[in-house]
Amino acid sequence: MRHAACYTLGGMIIAQISDTHIDPDSPYGAERVRNLERCVDDINRLDPLPDAVIHTGDLVHNGNAAKYRVAARILGALKCPLHVAAGNRDDRAAIRSIFAAGRDLLPDTPFVQYSVDAYPVRLIALDTLSETTNMGDFCDIRGDGLRAALAEDGAKPTALFMHHPPFEIRESQYRWQYDSQDAIDRMRRALEGQGHVIRGFCGHAHRIAAGKIAEVPVTSTPSVAIDLRLGAFPDEVQSAPLYQIHRFDARRGFVSELRAAP
Repeated sequence: MRHAACYTLGGMIIAQISDTHIDPDSPYGAERVRNLERCVDDINRLDPLPDAVIHTGDLVHNGNAAKYRVAARILGALKCPLHVAAGNRDDRAAIRSIFAAGRDLLPDTPFVQYSVDAYPVRLIALDTLSETTNMGDFCDIRGDGLRAALAEDGAKPTALFMHHPPFEIRESQYRWQYDSQDAIDRMRRALEGQGHVIRGFCGHAHRIAAGKIAEVPVTSTPSVAIDLRLGAFPDEVQSAPLYQIHRFDARRGFVSELRAAP
């Protein structure tokens, strides 16, 4: 086991999976199940194991109980802790009830926004779901909750994970993936001056993309579901589900690697 030594050095490894869109009713349903199983198997073979796995949303496609049972069965085989952010195709209540979260930052609201303080890097899951569209939103309640959480500890390195990327993606059909620029501005204002926020991780775009919000580097990762993946990739990984490994140490910050699951 690597964890104790890694914590002494202030290091951490995160595996990020996203947009698995588990849906047994889809013509691609069996393939998507296998895509996720391949990623889980590959993560479990890593040496050292990641400290945590983050799923940045759209765990299932238009969530219902049967779909979440399939996803939970597969993800239950992970040998390291899993933390899930809600995507626009997810059901917030199901995410809350099935998957382990951290400290709820917005109790008595429907939002799935929480903090996990068990690692060298604090993880904060943000809720970017819109009530009216499949695009993103970030209201005053969520912005105030994020601001208050960040104010609690300004020394510990912090990473955010969420579904919708809060930056422009020029290659995408939807260059801005929120209902309005106001929503992105609310997130930006909550992050201004928060120098301990060092990285953001997103899904939703189904492609590799990178940008910044309030000077925080933010990236999106390809969909694990191969049939939904966007962007150009080498021929040798066209039939492989992709996920990312993010390695942190106090000297370099995060260094990321795209990984193909065999």
